[in-house]
Amino acid sequence: MLLFVPLTGCIESDDASDDNEMGLEESVNDFVGAVRTADAKKVCKYTEYKIDYETNKIILANNTELNKCIEENNMKDRDYEYKITVINYTEENLDYKASNNSGFVYSVNMVLEGCERDNEFEPWECEKNEAVQLWVEVNGQWIWHYQGLDLGPVAPAIEFSTEKNSGGSWHVKVVEVSMEEDLAGFSYFLKDSAGSTHVGGNGFGEVAMQIISGEEHGIEVNYQGDNEQLGRRSANVSDDDGEDYPVHFADNDRDGKLSAGDQFTVYGMGNSANGPAESGWKLDIQFDASGDIIGTAKLLGS
Repeated sequence: MLLFVPLTGCIESDDASDDNEMGLEESVNDFVGAVRTADAKKVCKYTEYKIDYETNKIILANNTELNKCIEENNMKDRDYEYKITVINYTEENLDYKASNNSGFVYSVNMVLEGCERDNEFEPWECEKNEAVQLWVEVNGQWIWHYQGLDLGPVAPAIEFSTEKNSGGSWHVKVVEVSMEEDLAGFSYFLKDSAGSTHVGGNGFGEVAMQIISGEEHGIEVNYQGDNEQLGRRSANVSDDDGEDYPVHFADNDRDGKLSAGDQFTVYGMGNSANGPAESGWKLDIQFDASGDIIGTAKLLGS
């Protein structure tokens, strides 16, 4: 587990400094230093966690779990001298999150030089190994993502801006998406002020234009594919004033993904709108792979 060398020995650290303020590179070097000194307490801090699959969250180890980890790594002291050095450190933000409560996953690339010798009178025998590790921050604590954290599909997070126009509809613009996914992976739900989904026709369904089990779905107004049936549906959505399709979607950058700059339009009543939505309703967007509601736009204004 520990880089390319085992932890042999347990020397608990009495350092009372606030490690939570460390950046990624500082944390990686701190971890490698703990391997060098066989500081099991610090090593366990960076590697011990649990996964709550129901909530898709990472739970950091508590003191009891840390003590158990330390005991399990309490092996005999090394009978040789050992040192390890980080060379050529680089990091890259991979633009996806490991869980619902984590930051972005970072790929750390480095060369680790490990050296051993029997005693101070012997020459060092060194070996260099290239290491690629995934690290992620949870509640201010960086942890080594060594398990891969296979939590299943990780839902992106979406930020909206919402504005009602004079014609009676709401423009719901995608401001930011934590990671871009194909439009076919998202569904929408138009909900009233009581939180009930509007079922009076196309109040929920797929965002992307697609054929599912022989039936057409989708609310894109600028479909770019070559399926004539979906092309006609897209045109019908575009021409509608909200009566049949109360929610429209525009893939403004034509990339086939839900991304910043794209826009939903939700129709209420007005000069150019004939939809069911009212102030106090909301639009929920679901990431189908995980079933999570990843963004909510509240429809306000008289």
